[in-house]
Amino acid sequence: MAEVHFENVVKVYPGNVLAVSDLNLTIENAEFIVLVGPSGCGKSTTLRMVAGLEDITEGVIRIGDRVVNDVPPKDRDIAMVFQNYALYPHMTVYKNMAFGLKLRGMPRVEIDQRVQWAAEILGLKELLQRKPRALSGGQRQRVAVGRAIVRQPAAFLFDEPLSNLDAKLRVETRAELKRLHRRLATTTIYVTHDQEEAMTLGDRVVVMSDGLVQQCDTPLNIYNAPKNRFVAGFLGTPPMNFFEGKLRRDGGESYFEGGGIRLRLPKAHIQSVEEAGSASQGVEVALGIRPEGLSLRPLDGREAQPGQSFSMVANVIEPLGSAMDVYCDTQDGNRLVARVRAEPLEPDQQITLHVDMTKVHLFEPGTYGRNLTLPAIESGTLDPVGAA
Repeated sequence: MAEVHFENVVKVYPGNVLAVSDLNLTIENAEFIVLVGPSGCGKSTTLRMVAGLEDITEGVIRIGDRVVNDVPPKDRDIAMVFQNYALYPHMTVYKNMAFGLKLRGMPRVEIDQRVQWAAEILGLKELLQRKPRALSGGQRQRVAVGRAIVRQPAAFLFDEPLSNLDAKLRVETRAELKRLHRRLATTTIYVTHDQEEAMTLGDRVVVMSDGLVQQCDTPLNIYNAPKNRFVAGFLGTPPMNFFEGKLRRDGGESYFEGGGIRLRLPKAHIQSVEEAGSASQGVEVALGIRPEGLSLRPLDGREAQPGQSFSMVANVIEPLGSAMDVYCDTQDGNRLVARVRAEPLEPDQQITLHVDMTKVHLFEPGTYGRNLTLPAIESGTLDPVGAA
Protein backbone atom coordinates (compact mmCIF):
# COMPACT_ATOMS: atom_id res chain seq x y z
CA MET A 1 0.00 0.00 0.00
CA ALA A 2 1.21 3.50 -0.81
CA GLU A 3 0.29 7.06 -1.66
CA VAL A 4 0.27 8.09 -5.32
CA HIS A 5 1.41 11.63 -6.13
CA PHE A 6 1.03 13.60 -9.37
CA GLU A 7 3.20 16.72 -9.54
CA ASN A 8 2.61 19.06 -12.50
CA VAL A 9 2.02 16.09 -14.78
CA VAL A 10 1.49 16.83 -18.48
CA LYS A 11 0.81 14.43 -21.34
CA VAL A 12 1.04 15.59 -24.96
CA TYR A 13 0.45 13.13 -27.79
CA PRO A 14 2.05 13.47 -31.26
CA GLY A 15 0.48 16.28 -33.24
CA ASN A 16 0.60 18.51 -30.14
CA VAL A 17 -2.57 16.94 -28.74
CA LEU A 18 -2.81 17.88 -25.06
CA ALA A 19 -4.38 15.00 -23.12
CA VAL A 20 -3.53 15.96 -19.52
CA SER A 21 -2.54 19.43 -18.34
CA ASP A 22 -0.71 20.34 -15.13
CA LEU A 23 -2.17 17.56 -12.98
CA ASN A 24 -1.49 17.93 -9.27
CA LEU A 25 -3.13 15.32 -7.11
CA THR A 26 -2.33 13.19 -4.06
CA ILE A 27 -4.13 9.89 -3.57
CA GLU A 28 -3.83 8.88 0.05
CA ASN A 29 -2.76 5.48 1.28
CA ALA A 30 -5.71 3.01 1.15
CA GLU A 31 -7.96 5.62 -0.53
CA PHE A 32 -10.40 4.67 -3.28
CA ILE A 33 -10.39 7.52 -5.78
CA VAL A 34 -12.43 7.66 -8.97
CA LEU A 35 -11.50 9.58 -12.12
CA VAL A 36 -14.64 10.45 -14.06
CA GLY A 37 -15.44 12.54 -17.08
CA PRO A 38 -16.57 12.39 -20.71
CA SER A 39 -14.64 10.58 -23.43
CA GLY A 40 -11.35 12.30 -24.18
CA CYS A 41 -11.14 14.12 -20.84
CA GLY A 42 -7.77 12.53 -19.90
CA LYS A 43 -8.87 10.08 -17.21
CA SER A 44 -7.65 6.88 -18.93
CA THR A 45 -4.42 8.59 -19.99
CA THR A 46 -3.84 9.51 -16.34
CA LEU A 47 -4.33 5.90 -15.27
CA ARG A 48 -2.04 4.60 -18.02
CA MET A 49 0.70 7.00 -16.94
CA VAL A 50 0.53 5.59 -13.42
CA ALA A 51 0.73 2.07 -14.86
CA GLY A 52 3.69 2.99 -17.06
CA LEU A 53 1.80 2.26 -20.27
CA GLU A 54 2.10 5.91 -21.34
CA ASP A 55 5.20 8.08 -21.03
CA ILE A 56 4.94 11.36 -19.15
CA THR A 57 5.69 14.51 -21.15
CA GLU A 58 6.36 16.65 -18.08
CA GLY A 59 6.11 16.35 -14.32
CA VAL A 60 6.61 13.62 -11.74
CA ILE A 61 4.59 10.60 -10.59
CA ARG A 62 5.46 9.00 -7.26
CA ILE A 63 4.19 5.73 -5.84
CA GLY A 64 5.09 5.89 -2.19
CA ASP A 65 8.44 7.66 -1.95
CA ARG A 66 9.67 6.39 -5.32
CA VAL A 67 9.62 8.40 -8.55
CA VAL A 68 8.32 5.99 -11.20
CA ASN A 69 8.59 8.13 -14.36
CA ASP A 70 11.14 5.79 -15.91
CA VAL A 71 10.30 2.59 -14.02
CA PRO A 72 8.98 -0.26 -16.26
CA PRO A 73 5.36 -1.27 -15.63
CA LYS A 74 6.33 -4.66 -14.19
CA ASP A 75 8.47 -3.00 -11.51
CA ARG A 76 5.95 -0.42 -10.30
CA ASP A 77 4.21 -2.72 -7.79
CA ILE A 78 0.76 -2.02 -9.23
CA ALA A 79 -1.94 -4.32 -10.59
CA MET A 80 -4.34 -3.29 -13.34
CA VAL A 81 -7.81 -4.59 -14.21
CA PHE A 82 -8.94 -3.87 -17.75
CA GLN A 83 -12.32 -3.41 -19.37
CA ASN A 84 -12.01 -6.56 -21.50
CA TYR A 85 -10.90 -8.96 -18.68
CA ALA A 86 -7.88 -10.17 -20.77
CA LEU A 87 -8.10 -13.77 -19.48
CA TYR A 88 -6.22 -16.62 -21.14
CA PRO A 89 -8.98 -18.74 -22.74
CA HIS A 90 -6.99 -22.01 -22.63
CA MET A 91 -6.21 -21.71 -18.90
CA THR A 92 -8.44 -22.54 -15.95
CA VAL A 93 -9.48 -19.91 -13.46
CA TYR A 94 -6.80 -21.17 -11.09
CA LYS A 95 -4.06 -20.92 -13.71
CA ASN A 96 -5.21 -17.48 -14.86
CA MET A 97 -4.93 -16.20 -11.30
CA ALA A 98 -1.63 -17.93 -10.67
CA PHE A 99 0.08 -17.07 -13.95
CA GLY A 100 1.61 -13.73 -12.95
CA LEU A 101 2.95 -15.15 -9.70
CA LYS A 102 4.45 -18.08 -11.57
CA LEU A 103 6.27 -15.71 -13.94
CA ARG A 104 7.79 -14.01 -10.92
CA GLY A 105 9.21 -17.31 -9.72
CA MET A 106 7.15 -17.45 -6.56
CA PRO A 107 7.15 -20.83 -4.73
CA ARG A 108 4.27 -23.11 -5.66
CA VAL A 109 3.01 -23.34 -2.07
CA GLU A 110 2.77 -19.55 -1.74
CA ILE A 111 1.07 -19.30 -5.15
CA ASP A 112 -1.54 -21.80 -4.04
CA GLN A 113 -2.11 -19.97 -0.75
CA ARG A 114 -2.64 -16.64 -2.52
CA VAL A 115 -4.96 -18.08 -5.18
CA GLN A 116 -7.06 -19.89 -2.58
CA TRP A 117 -7.18 -16.72 -0.46
CA ALA A 118 -8.36 -14.59 -3.40
CA ALA A 119 -10.86 -17.24 -4.52
CA GLU A 120 -12.37 -17.29 -1.04
CA ILE A 121 -12.74 -13.51 -0.96
CA LEU A 122 -14.30 -13.34 -4.44
CA GLY A 123 -16.50 -16.42 -4.23
CA LEU A 124 -14.57 -18.33 -6.88
CA LYS A 125 -13.73 -21.48 -4.92
CA GLU A 126 -16.16 -23.61 -6.93
CA LEU A 127 -14.94 -22.21 -10.26
CA LEU A 128 -11.18 -22.70 -10.04
CA GLN A 129 -11.10 -25.59 -12.53
CA ARG A 130 -13.36 -23.96 -15.10
CA LYS A 131 -12.14 -22.12 -18.17
CA PRO A 132 -13.28 -18.58 -19.04
CA ARG A 133 -15.76 -19.73 -21.72
CA ALA A 134 -17.74 -21.55 -19.01
CA LEU A 135 -18.11 -18.40 -16.90
CA SER A 136 -20.62 -15.55 -16.94
CA GLY A 137 -19.47 -11.98 -17.54
CA GLY A 138 -19.59 -11.20 -13.84
CA GLN A 139 -17.57 -14.29 -12.98
CA ARG A 140 -14.94 -13.42 -15.58
CA GLN A 141 -14.63 -9.95 -14.12
CA ARG A 142 -14.12 -11.44 -10.64
CA VAL A 143 -11.36 -13.65 -12.04
CA ALA A 144 -9.69 -10.57 -13.52
CA VAL A 145 -9.90 -8.88 -10.13
CA GLY A 146 -8.60 -12.03 -8.45
CA ARG A 147 -5.61 -12.11 -10.77
CA ALA A 148 -4.81 -8.59 -9.62
CA ILE A 149 -5.26 -9.03 -5.87
CA VAL A 150 -3.12 -12.19 -5.62
CA ARG A 151 -0.18 -9.95 -6.37
CA GLN A 152 -0.92 -7.92 -3.22
CA PRO A 153 0.32 -4.72 -4.91
CA ALA A 154 0.85 -1.23 -3.55
CA ALA A 155 -2.02 0.05 -5.69
CA PHE A 156 -4.88 -1.23 -7.85
CA LEU A 157 -5.75 0.44 -11.16
CA PHE A 158 -9.21 -0.19 -12.65
CA ASP A 159 -9.93 0.95 -16.22
CA GLU A 160 -13.73 0.91 -16.71
CA PRO A 161 -13.93 -2.70 -15.48
CA LEU A 162 -17.73 -2.92 -15.37
CA SER A 163 -18.66 -1.42 -18.73
CA ASN A 164 -19.12 -4.82 -20.40
CA LEU A 165 -21.60 -6.06 -17.79
CA ASP A 166 -25.37 -5.72 -17.92
CA ALA A 167 -27.09 -3.28 -15.55
CA LYS A 168 -27.89 -5.81 -12.81
CA LEU A 169 -24.37 -7.29 -12.82
CA ARG A 170 -22.83 -3.83 -12.75
CA VAL A 171 -24.69 -3.01 -9.56
CA GLU A 172 -23.78 -6.35 -7.95
CA THR A 173 -20.12 -6.21 -8.98
CA ARG A 174 -19.86 -2.58 -7.88
CA ALA A 175 -20.95 -3.61 -4.38
CA GLU A 176 -18.40 -6.45 -4.42
CA LEU A 177 -15.61 -4.04 -5.34
CA LYS A 178 -16.57 -1.74 -2.49
CA ARG A 179 -16.58 -4.62 0.01
CA LEU A 180 -13.26 -5.82 -1.38
CA HIS A 181 -11.67 -2.42 -0.91
CA ARG A 182 -12.88 -2.22 2.69
CA ARG A 183 -11.35 -5.63 3.35
CA LEU A 184 -8.00 -5.11 1.58
CA ALA A 185 -7.56 -1.35 2.25
CA THR A 186 -5.33 -0.98 -0.81
CA THR A 187 -4.85 2.31 -2.64
CA THR A 188 -7.19 2.20 -5.64
CA ILE A 189 -7.53 4.39 -8.73
CA TYR A 190 -10.69 3.70 -10.68
CA VAL A 191 -11.57 5.18 -14.08
CA THR A 192 -15.13 5.35 -15.35
CA HIS A 193 -17.41 7.49 -17.50
CA ASP A 194 -20.37 6.29 -15.40
CA GLN A 195 -21.20 8.95 -12.83
CA GLU A 196 -23.25 6.51 -10.75
CA GLU A 197 -20.17 4.30 -10.32
CA ALA A 198 -18.14 7.36 -9.41
CA MET A 199 -20.62 8.53 -6.78
CA THR A 200 -21.10 5.13 -5.15
CA LEU A 201 -17.52 3.85 -5.18
CA GLY A 202 -15.20 6.76 -4.53
CA ASP A 203 -13.93 8.08 -1.22
CA ARG A 204 -13.19 11.08 -3.43
CA VAL A 205 -14.14 11.80 -7.01
CA VAL A 206 -11.97 13.64 -9.54
CA VAL A 207 -14.06 15.23 -12.31
CA MET A 208 -11.99 15.85 -15.44
CA SER A 209 -12.64 17.68 -18.70
CA ASP A 210 -10.27 18.77 -21.47
CA GLY A 211 -7.32 17.30 -19.59
CA LEU A 212 -7.94 19.40 -16.48
CA VAL A 213 -9.22 18.53 -13.03
CA GLN A 214 -12.44 20.52 -12.65
CA GLN A 215 -13.08 19.44 -9.05
CA CYS A 216 -11.79 16.87 -6.58
CA ASP A 217 -13.83 16.22 -3.46
CA THR A 218 -16.11 13.73 -1.75
CA PRO A 219 -19.08 12.57 -3.87
CA LEU A 220 -21.63 14.46 -1.77
CA ASN A 221 -19.63 17.70 -1.74
CA ILE A 222 -19.25 17.60 -5.51
CA TYR A 223 -22.94 16.88 -5.97
CA ASN A 224 -24.20 19.52 -3.55
CA ALA A 225 -21.54 22.18 -4.08
CA PRO A 226 -20.20 21.95 -7.66
CA LYS A 227 -17.48 24.48 -8.38
CA ASN A 228 -18.56 25.21 -11.94
CA ARG A 229 -21.31 24.59 -14.44
CA PHE A 230 -19.55 21.67 -16.10
CA VAL A 231 -19.31 19.71 -12.84
CA ALA A 232 -22.89 20.59 -11.94
CA GLY A 233 -24.18 19.37 -15.29
CA PHE A 234 -22.03 16.27 -15.52
CA LEU A 235 -22.80 14.67 -12.15
CA GLY A 236 -26.40 13.77 -11.51
CA THR A 237 -29.03 11.58 -13.15
CA PRO A 238 -31.10 13.19 -14.57
CA PRO A 239 -28.68 16.10 -14.98
CA MET A 240 -29.12 19.55 -13.50
CA ASN A 241 -31.57 21.89 -15.24
CA PHE A 242 -30.16 25.21 -16.46
CA PHE A 243 -31.91 28.49 -17.33
CA GLU A 244 -30.10 31.36 -19.02
CA GLY A 245 -31.13 34.77 -17.76
CA LYS A 246 -30.32 37.87 -15.72
CA LEU A 247 -30.53 39.11 -12.14
CA ARG A 248 -33.10 41.84 -11.51
CA ARG A 249 -34.06 44.09 -8.58
CA ASP A 250 -37.72 44.83 -7.89
CA GLY A 251 -39.08 46.47 -4.76
CA GLY A 252 -35.99 45.70 -2.74
CA GLU A 253 -36.04 42.01 -3.72
CA SER A 254 -33.68 40.18 -6.09
CA TYR A 255 -34.96 37.93 -8.83
CA PHE A 256 -33.71 35.64 -11.55
CA GLU A 257 -35.49 36.10 -14.86
CA GLY A 258 -34.97 33.90 -17.90
CA GLY A 259 -36.22 30.86 -19.78
CA GLY A 260 -39.80 31.77 -18.96
CA ILE A 261 -39.35 31.73 -15.17
CA ARG A 262 -39.00 34.38 -12.48
CA LEU A 263 -37.68 33.32 -9.07
CA ARG A 264 -37.04 35.38 -5.96
CA LEU A 265 -33.53 34.70 -4.70
CA PRO A 266 -32.29 34.41 -1.09
CA LYS A 267 -30.19 37.28 0.21
CA ALA A 268 -27.29 34.91 0.77
CA HIS A 269 -27.23 34.11 -2.96
CA ILE A 270 -27.05 37.77 -3.91
CA GLN A 271 -24.38 38.44 -1.30
CA SER A 272 -22.26 35.60 -2.72
CA VAL A 273 -22.68 36.94 -6.25
CA GLU A 274 -21.56 40.40 -5.16
CA GLU A 275 -18.61 39.01 -3.20
CA ALA A 276 -17.56 37.08 -6.31
CA GLY A 277 -17.16 40.42 -8.07
CA SER A 278 -20.37 40.44 -10.09
CA ALA A 279 -23.01 43.13 -9.91
CA SER A 280 -26.34 41.85 -8.65
CA GLN A 281 -28.38 43.97 -11.09
CA GLY A 282 -28.59 43.06 -14.76
CA VAL A 283 -25.73 40.56 -14.69
CA GLU A 284 -26.11 37.54 -17.00
CA VAL A 285 -26.10 34.21 -15.16
CA ALA A 286 -27.23 30.63 -15.57
CA LEU A 287 -29.54 29.32 -12.89
CA GLY A 288 -29.16 25.63 -12.08
CA ILE A 289 -31.63 23.46 -10.20
CA ARG A 290 -31.45 19.69 -9.81
CA PRO A 291 -34.54 17.62 -10.70
CA GLU A 292 -35.13 16.67 -7.05
CA GLY A 293 -35.11 20.37 -6.16
CA LEU A 294 -38.49 20.67 -7.88
CA SER A 295 -41.80 19.39 -6.54
CA LEU A 296 -45.46 19.41 -7.44
CA ARG A 297 -46.35 20.62 -3.94
CA PRO A 298 -44.84 23.28 -1.63
CA LEU A 299 -42.12 21.92 0.66
CA ASP A 300 -43.14 20.15 3.88
CA GLY A 301 -46.78 21.10 3.56
CA ARG A 302 -46.01 24.82 3.75
CA GLU A 303 -48.00 27.41 1.87
CA ALA A 304 -46.71 28.36 -1.56
CA GLN A 305 -44.23 31.25 -1.33
CA PRO A 306 -44.30 34.05 -3.91
CA GLY A 307 -41.49 33.84 -6.45
CA GLN A 308 -40.76 30.18 -5.74
CA SER A 309 -42.82 28.41 -8.38
CA PHE A 310 -43.59 28.46 -12.09
CA SER A 311 -45.99 26.74 -14.46
CA MET A 312 -45.19 24.47 -17.38
CA VAL A 313 -46.79 21.75 -19.47
CA ALA A 314 -45.73 18.18 -18.68
CA ASN A 315 -45.13 16.40 -21.99
CA VAL A 316 -43.38 13.20 -20.89
CA ILE A 317 -43.88 11.27 -17.64
CA GLU A 318 -41.56 8.42 -16.62
CA PRO A 319 -42.83 6.37 -13.62
CA LEU A 320 -40.04 5.12 -11.35
CA GLY A 321 -42.10 3.49 -8.60
CA SER A 322 -42.28 5.82 -5.61
CA ALA A 323 -41.08 8.73 -7.79
CA MET A 324 -41.48 9.86 -11.36
CA ASP A 325 -39.56 12.04 -13.79
CA VAL A 326 -41.64 14.77 -15.41
CA TYR A 327 -40.25 16.35 -18.59
CA CYS A 328 -41.26 19.81 -19.77
CA ASP A 329 -40.06 22.14 -22.53
CA THR A 330 -39.00 25.63 -21.45
CA GLN A 331 -39.79 28.80 -23.38
CA ASP A 332 -36.22 29.04 -24.66
CA GLY A 333 -36.42 25.56 -26.18
CA ASN A 334 -34.55 23.66 -23.49
CA ARG A 335 -35.70 20.53 -21.68
CA LEU A 336 -36.49 20.57 -17.97
CA VAL A 337 -36.91 17.45 -15.85
CA ALA A 338 -38.37 17.28 -12.35
CA ARG A 339 -38.04 14.19 -10.15
CA VAL A 340 -41.15 14.26 -7.97
CA ARG A 341 -43.28 11.96 -5.86
CA ALA A 342 -45.37 9.64 -7.98
CA GLU A 343 -48.99 10.67 -8.41
CA PRO A 344 -51.55 10.57 -11.23
CA LEU A 345 -50.44 12.90 -14.01
CA GLU A 346 -51.27 12.98 -17.70
CA PRO A 347 -49.13 14.19 -20.63
CA ASP A 348 -49.93 17.72 -21.85
CA GLN A 349 -51.24 18.63 -18.39
CA GLN A 350 -50.42 22.08 -17.01
CA ILE A 351 -48.47 21.77 -13.76
CA THR A 352 -46.99 24.10 -11.17
CA LEU A 353 -43.44 23.30 -10.08
CA HIS A 354 -42.28 24.52 -6.67
CA VAL A 355 -38.59 25.25 -6.17
CA ASP A 356 -36.46 24.37 -3.15
CA MET A 357 -34.37 27.56 -3.11
CA THR A 358 -31.66 25.91 -1.00
CA LYS A 359 -30.88 23.80 -4.06
CA VAL A 360 -30.59 26.68 -6.54
CA HIS A 361 -27.18 27.58 -7.97
CA LEU A 362 -26.12 30.62 -10.01
CA PHE A 363 -23.28 30.23 -12.49
CA GLU A 364 -21.28 32.59 -14.65
CA PRO A 365 -22.05 32.20 -18.37
CA GLY A 366 -20.11 29.58 -20.32
CA THR A 367 -19.40 25.86 -20.16
CA TYR A 368 -17.05 26.22 -17.19
CA GLY A 369 -18.71 29.21 -15.56
CA ARG A 370 -17.91 29.27 -11.85
CA ASN A 371 -20.56 28.75 -9.20
CA LEU A 372 -21.24 32.24 -7.87
CA THR A 373 -23.39 30.98 -4.99
CA LEU A 374 -20.90 28.43 -3.67
CA PRO A 375 -20.04 30.37 -0.48
CA ALA A 376 -23.72 30.54 0.54
CA ILE A 377 -24.24 26.84 -0.21
CA GLU A 378 -21.12 25.73 1.67
CA SER A 379 -21.84 27.92 4.70
CA GLY A 380 -25.45 26.77 4.92
CA THR A 381 -26.73 30.34 5.28
CA LEU A 382 -29.69 29.88 2.93
CA ASP A 383 -33.17 30.36 4.28
CA PRO A 384 -34.88 26.98 3.78
CA VAL A 385 -37.99 28.75 2.53
CA GLY A 386 -35.98 30.97 0.23
CA ALA A 387 -37.24 34.21 1.73
CA ALA A 388 -35.10 37.21 1.02
